[in-house]
Amino acid sequence: MNLVEAESIGPIEGDTPLVTPPRPPHRRVSVSLLFTLTVLVGTVVAIYLRFPTRNTVLMEEALQRHQDQPAWDLVNPTAGELRAWAIGVVGRDPPLPRDSVTGARDLEVLGHRAAMIRFVIDGEPITYLVQFTRVIAPEFSDHTVGDLHAIAWRQGLFTCAAVGPEATSKRWSRTVQAAVGAR
Repeated sequence: MNLVEAESIGPIEGDTPLVTPPRPPHRRVSVSLLFTLTVLVGTVVAIYLRFPTRNTVLMEEALQRHQDQPAWDLVNPTAGELRAWAIGVVGRDPPLPRDSVTGARDLEVLGHRAAMIRFVIDGEPITYLVQFTRVIAPEFSDHTVGDLHAIAWRQGLFTCAAVGPEATSKRWSRTVQAAVGAR
């Protein structure tokens, strides 16, 4: 069966009408659904691959900063000085080490302020980063690069990361988490 296009310009009265073949049937719903799901899944995967989790970024930053000798905002602060400074940097009640702090510095990680604190456990320097986060991060992550070991964990409203020597990582990681009051 052929259709006659009413709006088409064509033969004058008396001439034979222009006949066009019918339009092809619409795509099946399953093809559209498959295409939509492919685009959605691809978008979600791309987002997860493009934007790393916050604690991974904090671990990477701590690994990079561990070898540095930065200009500290605070040098050998008391517990009260460190707490007051950290509240100004990352917010109310951040998890902080209690003893042997040699320096503290303000950083920016992922567009938000973070506190970098260096302290000593059993003669080993440990670099500790803490940042207030509004996102959900994994409970615990760890990563080893060469002779350095990094850990990251979620504690309340904060994401924390620490870096120290890989050889003594089991000992210092437990001590760090206990020192900052991790549950």
